[in-house]
Amino acid sequence: MDKDWRTIFRFALLGLASAAVVMMMQFAADSSSPNYSLVAAGVLLCPASLLLAPVFVWFFEAAEVGTVGFYVLWAVVGLANAGIYALIGAAYVGLRKKPEGPAAS
Repeated sequence: MDKDWRTIFRFALLGLASAAVVMMMQFAADSSSPNYSLVAAGVLLCPASLLLAPVFVWFFEAAEVGTVGFYVLWAVVGLANAGIYALIGAAYVGLRKKPEGPAAS
């Protein structure tokens, strides 16, 4: 595997892991007193959870923590987050490369 593809793959794995961490934070959180700093950190680590918020409401309205729907939902969010992080990794790889040849002016 090429070095650039490994970098992109590592970014994707980081996105999948961050979605798993956010899911576990939601699983372990006490619903009676929400901690807004943890919610903000979760949205920053897992932007797919914010992008897929309409899916949360529309399809999995009754998906409570610990149900099968909850895990299906977070599997979809994890894959979407891995895709977002892979795009960030591809941009990083693209910006890291130096242009070849003389600059056209």
